[in-house]
Amino acid sequence: MKAIGLQCAVCGQMYPLEDRYECQTCGGLLQVIYEKSAGGAVPAEELTDDAFSGLWRYHRMLPLENTEHIVSLGEGNTPLVRAGRIYSGLGMDNFYIKNEFSNPTASFKDRPTSVGISVAKEHGATTVAVASSGNAGVSVAAYAAKAGMRCLACVPQKTSPGKVGQLMAYGATVTFAPGGYSDCFGIVREACKRYGYANLTSTYVNPYTVEGDKTVAYELFEQMKGEVPDWITVPIGTGPLLSGVYRGYQELMAMGLVSRLPHMLGVQAETCSPIVKGFEKEDGRVEACTDMGDTMAGGIADQLIGYEGDGEHTIRLVRESGGRMTSLTEEEIREAWSELSRTEGVFAEPTGATAVGGVKKMLEQGVIKPTDTVVALVTGHGLKAAHYCMPGAGEGDSSGGNAEVRPIRVITRPEELV
Repeated sequence: MKAIGLQCAVCGQMYPLEDRYECQTCGGLLQVIYEKSAGGAVPAEELTDDAFSGLWRYHRMLPLENTEHIVSLGEGNTPLVRAGRIYSGLGMDNFYIKNEFSNPTASFKDRPTSVGISVAKEHGATTVAVASSGNAGVSVAAYAAKAGMRCLACVPQKTSPGKVGQLMAYGATVTFAPGGYSDCFGIVREACKRYGYANLTSTYVNPYTVEGDKTVAYELFEQMKGEVPDWITVPIGTGPLLSGVYRGYQELMAMGLVSRLPHMLGVQAETCSPIVKGFEKEDGRVEACTDMGDTMAGGIADQLIGYEGDGEHTIRLVRESGGRMTSLTEEEIREAWSELSRTEGVFAEPTGATAVGGVKKMLEQGVIKPTDTVVALVTGHGLKAAHYCMPGAGEGDSSGGNAEVRPIRVITRPEELV
């Protein structure tokens, strides 16, 4: 499936495959467009190339012209685990967790980064820049190191120490914005325009990175032996992961490999939920979150200041899928995060656990039925926010970085280990 250009998702304007981050006509987001098949079903074997591994088994469905430019750390091929205990009391029998934190830098961001940085390499980039709440910056820093590129990362001041440490370990130049993620986004966007850096920010700004997200759908197709889940639930900051997964299933349907599409469920933190609030309006209009509160789920605390249209694009896709948006309180996030570790042995960062908490909320509201097949995308590893496990950590602080760490009990004799 050959990529042939970029198209504005708002006005339809076409552009060549180049380093372009928005439509010059209307400012809308851009999507990669591919040649249409001649018609008829496509054999499942054409989806993959077993000469490659992980995500790049699907390189025929990705916007890279020459596989010699692939920059890979072994991303993709993440486990799909049946979660038989966590909501069994609610009658949930067909609940699965896609462990995206099994990617090389411990988050799903390695999928869009691998594709985005490979395309940047193909286009001759030597410096990449990224606005990030942590995980995306870590991923870009790692892949830039692999590619021999310079990486500039701008993150919020409250970014967790673990993520900042990862960024520095990979050799990135790390700078901090005094506000939230939207402040980082604006700084990086302007710097890329001014200095010609490749923008690897993993919102919708880079049309190539979203293509990496759709490989989740291809893997689920293979792992579930062609069965399409009734629901796929995704933590949402701006929405490219949800968009990419849904796009992947649309492509599978166009190829004749599946006969229906999943309902998409997007989950946000209640303290920063501009897309959920827009979804609840009839016109689907998104207003930026200008009064954001602290949240454990810092990875999805995106205020959307200046790019509200990205959230509206996500809403259109969720509605098209027959899906829903919901938000979780801090208590609900903490509960889902704790239950996931203690009942399923899956240690996620709180952001990733929101995908699981959203399922419970929709079960209780009757939106998801206990008999439905549901896949939750757990997007980041718990070690990225391990400070929340410490007594007293994270109280009233979205980063937890200033919390005092106290031992629960000190022992000196074996008989005290009871």
